[in-house]
Amino acid sequence: MAGLFDGFEGYRVVTPAEKRDALTKALVAVDANVLLNLYRYNPRTTNDLLAVLDKLGDRLVVPHQAIREFHRNRLKAIGNPEQANNDARSALDKSQHAARRALDVWSKQVALDESELQHLHDDVGRVFDTLRAAVDGAAPDRVHPSTPTDEDPVLRRLTDLLDGKVLPCPDDARWSALIDEGKQRVADMVPPGYLDADKSDQYPEGAAGDFLVYSQACEVAKARELDLIIVTNDEKDDWWWRRGGDLIGPRQEMTREFFDLTGRRLYLMRPSELLDHSIALNVQVNPDSARDAGTNRSDIDDVAGVDDDDVGLGEWTAEAVDSLLERLRAEGRRDLAEVILEAARSGGTLGRDAVYTICGYSDDRLLVGFTRPTARITAHLQTEQRLPEVVTPMLTPLYRGPGRLYAVRIPPEVVEILTAHAPRSDVEAELEPTGKYRPLSDYLSAIRADSTSMTFTEIEDILGDTLAPSARRHLPYWYSSQNSLGKAVATAGFKPRGVRFDTETVEFHRRG
Repeated sequence: MAGLFDGFEGYRVVTPAEKRDALTKALVAVDANVLLNLYRYNPRTTNDLLAVLDKLGDRLVVPHQAIREFHRNRLKAIGNPEQANNDARSALDKSQHAARRALDVWSKQVALDESELQHLHDDVGRVFDTLRAAVDGAAPDRVHPSTPTDEDPVLRRLTDLLDGKVLPCPDDARWSALIDEGKQRVADMVPPGYLDADKSDQYPEGAAGDFLVYSQACEVAKARELDLIIVTNDEKDDWWWRRGGDLIGPRQEMTREFFDLTGRRLYLMRPSELLDHSIALNVQVNPDSARDAGTNRSDIDDVAGVDDDDVGLGEWTAEAVDSLLERLRAEGRRDLAEVILEAARSGGTLGRDAVYTICGYSDDRLLVGFTRPTARITAHLQTEQRLPEVVTPMLTPLYRGPGRLYAVRIPPEVVEILTAHAPRSDVEAELEPTGKYRPLSDYLSAIRADSTSMTFTEIEDILGDTLAPSARRHLPYWYSSQNSLGKAVATAGFKPRGVRFDTETVEFHRRG
């Protein structure tokens, strides 16, 4: 007779002791995102993780697809330190200018003595000089994309570590069959990897990348008669059995599939867990390394076609959100633009029924490829350097296990950008004279061109006053017809477009 878990092997939650024991015996397959993050950790964490991997000996393998994705995305993982420094310095310069201007305006209102104002300016200068020095002095030994291969310390370590451990590419017929199988699994929403449907047109293997990593690791574990640990940074629901924020283990379907194939146990581990359990391999690591490895990082993987967690360091800007919505409408995808706006009004998540209603879809339609237009436009904005290299996807499909999509989600910063209103209190209304923006309206009415570009500072020079604080923080403020700025622009026969908070610029276009 069968027992409680016979046929339900995926529902058994393993103990930390079992994981430690598995580390001493199981085959360990490493995904591309783990190798790419070696460039993002601090040097101590990178060294500790490499020491743990080295201790695995010939039980360590890297599937062919994982190495393909590593090389494909390595330069993006390295990033551009000089550009990051320049961006930070530019932001600090703008902030210093804004601080000095705010002090100047305030000092006039309170009749501050000139010498006291100068002291405050000096204090501001010293603070920002300290910040700029910190930026300039950070990570002086960071690898650059142009660093020769032989001088890249991560590549040197990996070359030795992975010698003889990278699994070969199957022959063409087998590889093609695996890709076809992986694509079919995505269409049927079979884990792992079905949440990568939007990547179907990015590379020859399309959305089958996860499956190629998983299937080759399973085949080798079967051949060697070993349990299997897959180490990955991917935290999406098409890999993990999870409850809320808790990652319990592999999806039950995967555990059962591996058990039926091998009669053995499948484990998923993140790099932080590998470091936490390093004592099982008699490797001493710094306790801070596990915390560093467990920190959510921007990863180029979701954007570039490698699967990883969808949380990134980069954030959407108001200007980028504005551009994406405009491009969707220009392409005739007003339905997607409205889905994004409605998701923002709903707090960030929009249910399947609402999506189908807005888009006019029949109930039997599948949403495979639904988010592809937003992903493509996002990539264009990144190429134009109007977005960081890594951001949370504008539209993330959500699933509850196998089955149809139940909702879509937009990034929290996009919710804030799109729902941030500029309601003015009675006090604010008293402080802001009704005719404050009249000079701007007069200026726009006098120009003959159909469009003009202006900086926020130029607008303030025309006004002889500062813009409302919301004009520097909230995109909807510029488009609202309920505030003095919006009314002034509309009265002149213009409308704002392309508002950019990073450069503090705005374009005004004559209404058609």
